[in-house]
Amino acid sequence: MPFVEGPARPILFGAFAMGLILALVAGPVGEAVEAAAQIEVGRERLARARAASARPPMPIPLAGSSEEELLAVFRARLESLAGTRAAVVERADLEADPDRPTLPRLRASIRGTAEGLHGLLQALETEAAFIAFEEAELGIERAADRETGRPTVMRASLTARGVLIPPPAPGAAP
Repeated sequence: MPFVEGPARPILFGAFAMGLILALVAGPVGEAVEAAAQIEVGRERLARARAASARPPMPIPLAGSSEEELLAVFRARLESLAGTRAAVVERADLEADPDRPTLPRLRASIRGTAEGLHGLLQALETEAAFIAFEEAELGIERAADRETGRPTVMRASLTARGVLIPPPAPGAAP
């Protein structure tokens, strides 16, 4: 291939030099653009982490290391909340679930005023230890009586899930 002579030679040389400069600059510019994108992703993750740390902690679930302990914790939780409200825990039992052995059903029957049961149910769902209800049935046990001033007495039948924490394996570090 013959060399270009004449007035086109400096133009061709300039175009070649510009191409070489662009090739040398394109690598670092591309890396800078990629780094900027990674920084933006990092900032978004940091913002999400800050938002998550600012939220109140999730309440711990109702848990025990045995069925008896889990039932005792459940009953104590119900009675402590019922004691500060117009409600009474009539019964609380545990029902094993063969499909989910570490998540047995906890059943309770509570009697009280509408206001007392409302406050108790709200506390059970929002305060630690967290209780995940599967079923709740509310019914009227005795209607209000205006003449004597008696309030309506209601009954709540609740079914919730507890967590059985398996014992540590022998030789496992605590």
